Amino acid sequence: MTSPVISPQIAGDAARRTIPFDYSFQYDLQGQGRVLKKSVDVSVEAAFTAVSIGYGVIPEIQSIEFGPDPGEIASGSTLGDVTLLSLMQTADQALANLPEIARGRPASDAVLLQGIRLNPLIANLALQRGPLPQRVLDRLFRLAGSGTSEIQFLYALTDEGTGRSFQSEPILNTAGLGISNGDRPFRYFVPPITFAPRSKISLEITEASNFVGKLHVSLQGYKVLGGADSPTGRILSGARHVATPARRR
Repeated sequence: MTSPVISPQIAGDAARRTIPFDYSFQYDLQGQGRVLKKSVDVSVEAAFTAVSIGYGVIPEIQSIEFGPDPGEIASGSTLGDVTLLSLMQTADQALANLPEIARGRPASDAVLLQGIRLNPLIANLALQRGPLPQRVLDRLFRLAGSGTSEIQFLYALTDEGTGRSFQSEPILNTAGLGISNGDRPFRYFVPPITFAPRSKISLEITEASNFVGKLHVSLQGYKVLGGADSPTGRILSGARHVATPARRR
């Protein structure tokens, strides 16, 4: 029995029916250790093969610099002279005009939720505990957890159609994907994962840092149209069917 021969024309048609496709998941992170789960349905037109997974984040509040209230902490003061009250007042002023705060969350709530830390650019100078000029005091602090490289979360991918999980335990993003500033922010699946038409893909996220903002995760891959069990397959096969006349005896 000889193997079937695939003509170059048929192979070319298969290549033209392969289309790149991504499935996307979006999460609103609040930095409270919550477990969030989203699902997407694979369409009936074709199976989806996931080649890689990647993510990016948008902080709710961009990293800004601020210092203590000049009315309470004068130039020449030291780090030990700074009070929480003087920081809350200036942080409120610095954040009050941001569009994110206008959605209803008071600036003071964002400060308390994300925390305050020394500005890394001038932290060494501040920690010398000597007198600080006003230009240093004005940018002495930043919100903690607002940098995109500081986000941490656990993720778990599951094919709900088959009940198959693709990890033994949820994976820490910095271990499996990298950090979101562009240093290896994705990973390849070896081998790629194929999800059948009409199946459901779920991605569970567990917050593991105080990052507040939007998390975008994408499964990057492709679909091959024209499968035997898909609508595109029935259309293509029907269009190419040529009746063979019966032989005369």
